[in-house]
Amino acid sequence: MTDAIIDVIIPVWNRPDETRNCLVNLINHTPNARLIIVDCGSERDTERMLQEFADGLEERALLMRDDSNIGFVRAVNRGFDSSKAPFLALVRNTSIVTARWLDPLLQFAEQHPEAGILLPCLDPGDPCEGPCEVESGSFAAMVIRRELYREIGGLDEHLDGGAWCLKDFTRRACAKGYFTVQVPGPAVHHQEEVPLGSELRRQETLQRSMTAFRDRWGEGGSFLLHVPKGVEVELLRQKLDLLVQGARHGDSYTVLLPHALSQAARQSGLCCLHENVKLVPLPRLSWDGMKRRLYEKLIGERPGTMPVTAVDGMPFPWSERYLSFSELTERIRGRVH
Repeated sequence: MTDAIIDVIIPVWNRPDETRNCLVNLINHTPNARLIIVDCGSERDTERMLQEFADGLEERALLMRDDSNIGFVRAVNRGFDSSKAPFLALVRNTSIVTARWLDPLLQFAEQHPEAGILLPCLDPGDPCEGPCEVESGSFAAMVIRRELYREIGGLDEHLDGGAWCLKDFTRRACAKGYFTVQVPGPAVHHQEEVPLGSELRRQETLQRSMTAFRDRWGEGGSFLLHVPKGVEVELLRQKLDLLVQGARHGDSYTVLLPHALSQAARQSGLCCLHENVKLVPLPRLSWDGMKRRLYEKLIGERPGTMPVTAVDGMPFPWSERYLSFSELTERIRGRVH
């Protein structure tokens, strides 16, 4: 099927019942797609079932098989390497797609060429309020633009098959000017994967991956900004655009807003720019003690967070030690470049 809009890669290692459900829903709800099934040495019942599906789908399926379990990440890369379509998708064999799940992702990609990795809403998962940039993808389901894959290649097989591998992939995409976006739409149902192997070995792999990631990309900071009364929405937008650049490179920002400005920001669509830029309204009442307690609570939740005054020349109200917005700007630009 050479005219497929998208190739969907499904790595499989046993779990025949879940795999069957996954494939049936993909066939029903993913028209104009080719399924690339990568069988990692499954047992005979799963192998037979996959062969039946591939035979029935003819050109709409490509079945690849290894005699042993080569590992999830290597299987994904093998599937990616066999793809020829304008878009690549990864779906775990324990995920269940729903009707028209791809439509909003491909529509968003058409309108936003900078969106290199697109994520559906997941169930269970946090609610999708609107298109929002995120720090990393999800192995449950993700869509990748072919141009991005050509530029950065596949997943790093030396990292863990989880969070750090995904963060590295999205950071490499960001370095080439592509961003990772979760797009509202029909949810993909997924299961948490059961960890395999010894706990000691998993922890060693996790620590090694964490160290390798930080050596490669550095470590992000945590900042809490105070925005005073009188700041207009357009100026806030300019400041948030800068924070998004920092968030793409690993920083996290909490922005304290006067109540009226917080409402205006929500109405202007500024509340979901990046998952690591969170807008928090200050209490409507003007009691300083209430606001201070909110500040102390937020600082306590993330030790090491640095206060920042969002307007140069104005002091931070609850800390003598803080950065000016100009100092934060210089730090962000240094990380980006």
